[in-house]
Amino acid sequence: MRIAAVGRVDPSSVYCVLLAIGMAVALVWKPLVGVVWPTGTGQPSILAPVGAALVLLAFFGVLRQLGPVVVSRGDATWLLPAPVPRRTLLTPALLLTACAATVLGGMVGLSLAGRLTEGPATATAILAGLAGGVVAALLVALLALHGQRHPRTGRTLDVVAAGTGAALVAAAAAAQLAGGYALPVDPPAASTGLPLAGVALALDVAAVGWAWWRLDGWPTHRVAEASATTGAYADAAYAVEPSFLSEQSARRYWRGRTGIRASRLLRARRLPPLVAQDLLHVRRKPGRLAWLVGTALAPTVVADGPTWLLIAVLLIGVLAAASLTGESTHADASNPAVLRLLGLTTLQVRAQRLVVPTGIAVLWLLAALGVLQAAGGLAGPWWALGVAAGPSAAVAALYRAKMSAASIGNVFVDTPLGAFPSGMLLWLANGVDVVAVLTLPVSIGLATVHAPEALGWNWVLAQAAASAAGCLLLLRRSAAGTVGV
Repeated sequence: MRIAAVGRVDPSSVYCVLLAIGMAVALVWKPLVGVVWPTGTGQPSILAPVGAALVLLAFFGVLRQLGPVVVSRGDATWLLPAPVPRRTLLTPALLLTACAATVLGGMVGLSLAGRLTEGPATATAILAGLAGGVVAALLVALLALHGQRHPRTGRTLDVVAAGTGAALVAAAAAAQLAGGYALPVDPPAASTGLPLAGVALALDVAAVGWAWWRLDGWPTHRVAEASATTGAYADAAYAVEPSFLSEQSARRYWRGRTGIRASRLLRARRLPPLVAQDLLHVRRKPGRLAWLVGTALAPTVVADGPTWLLIAVLLIGVLAAASLTGESTHADASNPAVLRLLGLTTLQVRAQRLVVPTGIAVLWLLAALGVLQAAGGLAGPWWALGVAAGPSAAVAALYRAKMSAASIGNVFVDTPLGAFPSGMLLWLANGVDVVAVLTLPVSIGLATVHAPEALGWNWVLAQAAASAAGCLLLLRRSAAGTVGV
């Protein structure tokens, strides 16, 4: 921003950049080395390749959200429609994507090689890991490029990526249920895989060169749409208002949907209108359901770790599952006139908005706690505890959906790097604190009741009372207000 404002690179800007890089290296170098290249890993586990694949899938999701071929909004306004070489304009974005994929893939491949190599790592193993990681990351970037140019294929790739992530987490959970699965160690595999990785890397580089050559024919409206989306994300980052991101993502998703017809859920009038609307949102986003299945198995993957990690994964996972219909709550806040036309009071709106999140949270907890119990870590009526905790997660998700960082707090916190709005920090904990308080019986039960000790029904009654109190408090506050206030 400083270079853009001044129009040139002055010594003070170079000093600030070098100082920031030095501070980042000093702070995260040792932890990063420990993550990328651990010591004393022992027998390699299936969790290592699963984690590497999930990182690459997350990278694919980020590229799909940001473009990846994108220009600034100024260039999209003035240069994109102008008769300038399209390849010259779009080359920086393509190079940035390729460099990011190379760095991320190298780190993932090096980390995977460090966990799968037995004994002192050889240069061949290191090179094979680096080349393999770069090949996989560049392939992911190329798929994201293809998905941006062809939206229908991109939507298919999104569903496939979501299903693949869920399947990987399911495989890791199955390995945990089977008592752990150790990968076979084959020392000659590195020497065999290095030539193959080299050939694949050459093919990936050729594909990137082919994509660069075809930049002149890239559709203008695809680049403009990606530029607008990335600009909105940048505005949200500068304004410290992350709630804009979910709204922007929802608009982008529904703008790309065509041929939507009225559903029988709305025409039959057998369900309340807002409940039917939430069900339609769930049905029209099948990719998120696949992620929910995968996250339901995540607590089993970390079951052997510390108890606080298991509790955190369980609470954050059920909150994310209950927030699947949070887009509807955003729509209620931004367009209260529709609710007034329906003749609904605020009490009726909140009551109907709790139905579908409660059902999703109950199903998610039943799956998560059921798999944990099948793995032998729990005993007793944990299924009933999950049913009782579902409404608590729905209440927390509703609180989180209707709050924004700007509306929570505007007090600035002084830091050595400048003032920071407190609303951002409070927004990050928004909803997590509610679900943590309302699900205390679940957290305490996970921390104190271990198999073969069976869970008592008193825990279920305590959780049911906490969920009822949360729902009553939410509905009581809603009864005193009007729609849109």
